[in-house]
Order: sequence, then C-alpha cells, then structure tokens
Amino acid sequence: MNADTFPLAAYLARTGLEALPPATPEGLALLVAAQTRAVAFENLDPLAGRPVAVAREAVLAKILDRGRGGYCFELNGLLGCALEAAGFAFTTRLARVNYRRTEPGPLSHQVFLVDCGGTRWLADAGFGGPGLTEPAPFAPGTEFAQGEARFRLDAAPGGDVQLRREIDGAWADLYLIAGHAILPVDIEVANHFVSTWERSPFRSMFMVARPVDRGFAMIQGTDLVHLDGGFMPVERRPLADAADLRSVLAEVFGVSVEAEIAAAAWLRVNREPGAAA
Repeated sequence: MNADTFPLAAYLARTGLEALPPATPEGLALLVAAQTRAVAFENLDPLAGRPVAVAREAVLAKILDRGRGGYCFELNGLLGCALEAAGFAFTTRLARVNYRRTEPGPLSHQVFLVDCGGTRWLADAGFGGPGLTEPAPFAPGTEFAQGEARFRLDAAPGGDVQLRREIDGAWADLYLIAGHAILPVDIEVANHFVSTWERSPFRSMFMVARPVDRGFAMIQGTDLVHLDGGFMPVERRPLADAADLRSVLAEVFGVSVEAEIAAAAWLRVNREPGAAA
C-alpha cells in the first residue's frame, strides 16, 4: 500500500499524528509509539463468534472507519500499511508466544523487522500484554529499556530470537521470533486458527490492553486493571455487565464496540464452565 492509496487522513485522526513520519529511525519510533498508544488490543470479535478478517481493506475499515481495536494480525496489519506508505523497508515474521506458558505456543503472533538508518529494528504494535511500546534494535544478546520496562533479546536455536521482559524482579519470556521468512498465507492460517479454535484463549477470555501514562490499562478476567510501569497491578475494579464493559472500552481504551458484540462477548466469558458455546 503506497502513499497514494493509504487512507492518510483517517490514520492520522486515529493515531493523533500530525503527518506520516519520514522513513528514519526517529520516524519509525514516532509511528510505532503513536499507533500503539492510540489503538488498543482487543479480541471482542472472536469472543462474540464473529469472523476476523486480515485483508487490508477489512483491517482499515474496522480500525479506522468503525473505531475498533484488534489483535496482532489486525494491529500489525494496520502498522504494515503505514510502514509501506511511509516508505520503510521491512519483513514480516511470526513468533511463538511463551508468556506465562511452560513451552512456546504455535506461530500465532506477527511482528516486523524494519531496516532503517543502518539498523534492523523489531517493531510490534500488537502484543496486547507487557510487550514493546516502541521499536527496539533487533540485536540478540542485548538489553534495553522502554520507560520503566526492561527488555532483552536472546539468541535461540535455529536462528530464532527470544524477547524477554523483567517483571517483578525476574525475566519473563514474551515470545520467540522465528528465524525463517513467511508468506501471506501463513498469516491467514494463523489468524483463522487463533480466532476460531474452540480452545484458543482468544475465544474464552477478554484480552484488552492499552498503554497509558506510566503503565497499562487492561481487562483481566472481568476486572478493569491499571498496572504500573513495572507491569504490577495498582488499581482494580470489577465490571458490572456488558453495558459497563462497553462503556469502559470507549472511555478507557478508545474502542467503539456495538452493543450486540459487547453482549455476546460478555456472555461468552461468563458462561458456565462446560456449557455449549
């Protein structure tokens, strides 16, 4: 998607940018940080039993026209369109999420490697947890800070690279970036799997997150939770019902969700264990 076909005005309005930044390291940092803070991670469609489309036109319509957020394939799909329009050179990789897991999961997370200013950068606007909020030099064996958060990249077997974050004094695995190139069909397959598989966490629990000043806002279980810069909870309140959920999505996360989608998602999360979907 080039600058002529990219819906620039809508993207600027959604992200708060004044213009599409230049294809420089500083421009990359501005672009990723603006989108990450403006467009929340959310999985209301899979919870509501609605299909998730990752075609560019569908992603642009959902996030820019309808005021929704999305999950990694949508959020980074949008970021990829913006990177192309701004003239960045980049490749797409898939990663295995291993945050709070005993072993890596499937290749179900999308990231970008951006070549800019003589450096290769890891860019990710769609992790939905304690992940990056800015680009980071893609240099295995290094540690770096983003605000109060500390991260590190470690080489892994087979050319893979592990991203970790320090949480509560210990290094926590976030995701394992695969060393091999992918094709667009790999995104389609991964998206279909995580959005429709009955045992997918995207189909059973709220995954809603947005960076805020000095921390994160998230929905955990059916609670609205604010976390500090170290990703430790500092405030929590339960959500009352689907209407409260919808209000919080709008006011805290900047996401506009139709009442019927919020109601279906709320019902799914709160159904009795073992009940039919």
